[in-house]
This record gives sequence, C-alpha cells and structure tokens, in this order.
Amino acid sequence: MLRELKGTQRLPRVLAAIVDGTGTAAIREGATDFTLADGGTGVYTLTITKPFARKPVVVVTCATTDCYAETVDASNTASSIAILTKNNADAATDAVFHVMVIGWDSATSY
Repeated sequence: MLRELKGTQRLPRVLAAIVDGTGTAAIREGATDFTLADGGTGVYTLTITKPFARKPVVVVTCATTDCYAETVDASNTASSIAILTKNNADAATDAVFHVMVIGWDSATSY
C-alpha cells in the first residue's frame, strides 16, 4: 500500500520556455506560464503568469548558432525576467533561446 508523505521542506516550482526572438518574437513553448515583451534587438522581458513569492533562479541558453544569452539579474523580480541575447562579437542579436526558471511560492528561505 502506498501512502503520501509530506514534509515541511518548501518545494520549488519549475517553469520552462522556448522563445523565438527572430522576426516577430514569440513564445514557442511555455506560453501558459509566461508573456513576452520584445524590447528591441536582443532584448526581451518574460513576465511570469503566476509570480513567485521571491526572485527565482534563471538559466538561459541560446539555440541559435553564434549566440549567447544572459539574464540581467539586477532587473529580475519575482514576476519578470530580463534576457539579453548577443552574438560572439558581443553585439545584440535576435535569437532563439531556452529558459529554465526555478522559484518558490514561499517568501522565506529554508
């Protein structure tokens, strides 16, 4: 017989998205968890549909060649994430990128 065990540890919530920033920027996967604002070449803001209680951990990577992606950690909040994509020459470029967000619905740490 299986029984559910519950603990006091605060479990994380994990969200993921694939964003196509080329042409008209759009969320290809994860559109129910985020909305997207295109701020110009290589500048994007993802707004989290159900915000976390505190700033989440964000991992972002380019799927486009000759590209890297980064978050602007100082601009990130519990409800939005700023992302920049650049080419290997360090110039802003539109790209396809993947985002993984790990956050908590509790404002307190462990």
